[in-house]
Amino acid sequence: MLSRIRENLSTWVIAVLLLLVAIPLIFMGLGNYQTTSETFSFKINDRIITSAQLEQEVYQYRQALQKNFGGAIPPLYTNKFIRNITVDYMMRTILMDQTSRALGLAFHNKSILNQIYASSSFKDEKGFNENIYKSQLYKINMTPKNYERYVYQKGITEQLKKSITDTAILTNTEKDDLLKSRYHERIIGYLKINYNDIKTSIKVSKEKIENYYKFNKKNYMTSRSASFSYLDVNKNEIINKVKVDDGKIKNIYNERLTEGEYTEPTKYDLNHILIPHSKEALNTAKKAHNSLLKGKTYKEVAKVYSKDTETQNNEGHLGEFILDDLPDYLSNSASALEMNEISTIIESDKGYHIISINNKLISKDISYKDIRPKLIKEYKKEIGTRKYFDLIDGISEINFTKQTTLQNIADEFNLNIKTSKPITEIEGYSIFNYDFVRKELFKKEVLEENITSDLIYLNDDRFIIGQKKSYQKPKQMSYEDSKEIISVLLREKESNNEIIKIAENIRDDMNANIVSKKYNFKTFKGTIDSKTINDNLKNIFFSANSNIGYQTSRLKNNDYIVFAVNSIKYPKSTKKLKGSDDFYNFALNTRSETEFKYFYNVLKSKADIEINYELINRD
Repeated sequence: MLSRIRENLSTWVIAVLLLLVAIPLIFMGLGNYQTTSETFSFKINDRIITSAQLEQEVYQYRQALQKNFGGAIPPLYTNKFIRNITVDYMMRTILMDQTSRALGLAFHNKSILNQIYASSSFKDEKGFNENIYKSQLYKINMTPKNYERYVYQKGITEQLKKSITDTAILTNTEKDDLLKSRYHERIIGYLKINYNDIKTSIKVSKEKIENYYKFNKKNYMTSRSASFSYLDVNKNEIINKVKVDDGKIKNIYNERLTEGEYTEPTKYDLNHILIPHSKEALNTAKKAHNSLLKGKTYKEVAKVYSKDTETQNNEGHLGEFILDDLPDYLSNSASALEMNEISTIIESDKGYHIISINNKLISKDISYKDIRPKLIKEYKKEIGTRKYFDLIDGISEINFTKQTTLQNIADEFNLNIKTSKPITEIEGYSIFNYDFVRKELFKKEVLEENITSDLIYLNDDRFIIGQKKSYQKPKQMSYEDSKEIISVLLREKESNNEIIKIAENIRDDMNANIVSKKYNFKTFKGTIDSKTINDNLKNIFFSANSNIGYQTSRLKNNDYIVFAVNSIKYPKSTKKLKGSDDFYNFALNTRSETEFKYFYNVLKSKADIEINYELINRD
């Protein structure tokens, strides 16, 4: 069990990411992924996901990530990483959906409606708002019917998953053993050997470099070089070129105005006295009320009669509010008041209230003039994004057979051809600085058969497609051009050999107890939660066998350590361990996820799956 938990520790990040990627997929409608297109990112049973559909999902996911991280996506989220996470989630969703349907699972209409009504995205201060619901879906080009279908699909697949994960258990013995293993203490003696110190001491002779070049000359060739014709398709440029029909913009404004989207509700600036409940509260409220009726200001009355700190601090001023934002007992009274009219005494569970309207900001519509720039921006983005993905799909279709030319594609879609300067497999400029771009362009078929490349996605907003214009074959490098490269290679090789030799000699001497010199061993004492050593050392120390004496291990920075587990101390009782409940829940979740993972892997093994790895795994 513990080994399975350790294995699953590395999947925590993936699990979180799968939750994130589910957000954009809400709006895309997985039930629509049925097509006869031959261009695909992956196929699963009777479903085909095209490259264009995948890129749309990747785009939506990156948009969600940008929003989640405040616009700056961490370096971890490479294009390749995001694409693989998206494919994993889509594949799992499709398989679970197919299995759920085959088992005849159902998700009732009432449950669908309950989930929609419960979503904060579709609520205002009163609760679920149908206009907001439709408006939100409209913005992402989705109909209520499609969204309800998504909720249905999600519901039945979750039923299937929960039927597996909710049955997982841990016995008391397993729980106790896991907690003892998690919270045990180790004493470790260790010696660190510095790689850079070893490397500094290594000298590589000229003779060694010459001999290495002599016997490995064929490995030292100049890189192939080529120039390319290419199409550079940029979504933002397409968006900027979208022509705006003012009539359409006005129609959008009118539709949304009708739905109440651009109406600013009436705001009430209120004065307020609160007398909290007590034996004398009602009498005090009556005195305060009479004072107001006689012309005293709320400031004056609050100072004398209010027992509420907030009322006193605000000097009898409540602030500006939409009536719907107020409790019913205040909003009902305020709606019946004239300007500066003193209300009756209002009782609530908080005490006795007296209010009046100091000012009223009448409801009004945001003018077309004020909202027009925003509408134009949204319109151009929507139309431009559609055109961009249409281009992806269209070019993918015409390019699939590789029986066309770049010029034909340019003519078909009215695009301008650009020409690159010569670049090599290992070096380029501008967009050709990217390894994945050069890798795609320097494929054998592109260079030798002179066919067009596949679509190369620079990011979510831009892709290129290229074709060879000129080509220069590799040439033999001279010794003078190669010697510095060889020197570095040999120095690193000898440094690695030397540090391994030193570490193993120390290990063997310590185990044989024949140490001729005193080594400066350090001592670590603590649990896996200790902060005195880094995670790299912790992972080594707490996974090491305690019965084999001194051991060696390479660190991430190429340093080596020689170490021994001197003792392991387990807690006598697990009942009062800090954080034990959290770890138990983690262990139980790990078991349930492991069982679901096994179930899902069985589904995958029986499914007819074909994946376009070249497309999925590009950088």
